[in-house]
Amino acid sequence: MAPIVLHAGASVAIDDALQKDFALALALVVVLSLVSDLIAARLPRTEATVTETAKQRIDAADKVLITPFFSVVGYLACRASYELRGDVQSRWHGETWASRWCGLLYCAKMFIDVPLNFYTLRDEPGKRAQMVGHHALSFVAIGCGLVVTRCGFFACLAVCSELSTPFLNNIMAIRVFGGATTPARKAFQVSSGVLLWLAYIPFRLVNFPYWLWTFFADQRLSPARTTEACTAFELAFFPAVIFLLLVLSSIWFVSITRGLVNALGGGGGKKTA
Repeated sequence: MAPIVLHAGASVAIDDALQKDFALALALVVVLSLVSDLIAARLPRTEATVTETAKQRIDAADKVLITPFFSVVGYLACRASYELRGDVQSRWHGETWASRWCGLLYCAKMFIDVPLNFYTLRDEPGKRAQMVGHHALSFVAIGCGLVVTRCGFFACLAVCSELSTPFLNNIMAIRVFGGATTPARKAFQVSSGVLLWLAYIPFRLVNFPYWLWTFFADQRLSPARTTEACTAFELAFFPAVIFLLLVLSSIWFVSITRGLVNALGGGGGKKTA
């Protein structure tokens, strides 16, 4: 495997163990996606169609997969963040089983999602730019961390933000599979909206500023183990991605809040994230 060049004069090769583990993670995500497609094909749809389009089929399968997948990845992210939180050395150079597989599974999902989002969102260029850019940048940032075995704590802390994703997916899934046509389904949709709003605050709006504060505070506290031990690419690219996610999350939170207010008031607000 050819080395990855991070900046002039610095490169790192992807070791065999990481290649094998990523291939395993990718195969697992592919299998789960195929199983989700089979399950989705047997569930009722909101809109009956004679012939289901490829876009509709991909979207339905993803709705089945996302909630359990990101619940597991979110758990691994929280566990790894807790395990590596101790000091500067563990935050910047530590790795655990949970942090490794959190990163591997997340990167495998993003590796598949980028081309799928590019295809399924082709009629929504604004949303496509946001989602493809978000997923591609996250893949590069967390993937680089896996390759250089640095900043595992920060990678997993960032992935903790995905703990809001299952609640958003529940809202979108109920629209795809039958809609909120009964009081129970309506209650499920509204409760998911409330939980999404509540999860968004700690896992995104608080988490990302805390990530940025800790990242730069560690550099001031111990430059020998941070600034001097990492490449300029890591020191600039990682916080830039988090700052972008903070901006996007703040924009999305406005839509989520409006949608929740409409839902609680009996309207049909639309949530976007």
